[in-house]
Amino acid sequence: MNPIEEKVQLPDPETQFLVHPVDLPGARKEFLTGWWLGIIATPQVYTALLAFFWAVSNNYVTPVLVPLALVLVAGWISSKLTRGAWDYIPRKRHDKERRIPVLLIGGALIKSSALLVGLIVFMVWSTSQDFVPGFSAYPLGMGAAIVVIMLGELVAKLLRRRTLDLVPEALSIVVVVVALWMGFALLPAGRELAPVDLLPGVAILVGVWLTWLLFTQIEARRNHG
Repeated sequence: MNPIEEKVQLPDPETQFLVHPVDLPGARKEFLTGWWLGIIATPQVYTALLAFFWAVSNNYVTPVLVPLALVLVAGWISSKLTRGAWDYIPRKRHDKERRIPVLLIGGALIKSSALLVGLIVFMVWSTSQDFVPGFSAYPLGMGAAIVVIMLGELVAKLLRRRTLDLVPEALSIVVVVVALWMGFALLPAGRELAPVDLLPGVAILVGVWLTWLLFTQIEARRNHG
């Protein structure tokens, strides 16, 4: 007998060949805990934490190092838990393409809401600060990059006909666009910035996103072979 199959009672392959960790009580809690931590290890939540800590701290080190440490630790633990949950199931029976609406919509709302709250806190704080000209370009450039990336992901999912992903992605984009619009309206010199002024902030966020994308691809291959 396959030793992997001895860990939990799998559904009869004649009635349900493909299995997801949420189908197994022994793997469900591990998978969902990994899912929660995986939400933290996303570009949206990283940006939200960066904005929040920039507003509440009194130095320039904490806003960068604390969110980075939180995201790295959350991502590492999430990958361990998620891999452990999938290990209950033989790889040939992995239902890796299953889309779970509750998790899709919940994840999108959590990430977009966190980003909105973080940016609002940052913008309210920044209105009372005496920043040098051009400071607003960094957060607004990062926000603009998030919108472009999310639109690209929405188009990619539309082309791949992942219809269940479209509604949560669209909700997230609306929330982020609202936050970005507020940023251009409230941040110092927000309306006077030229597109080229946003490039440094765009570069920072694109670097974070590419790192996150590479990490998720590596973890997906490790989980499913």
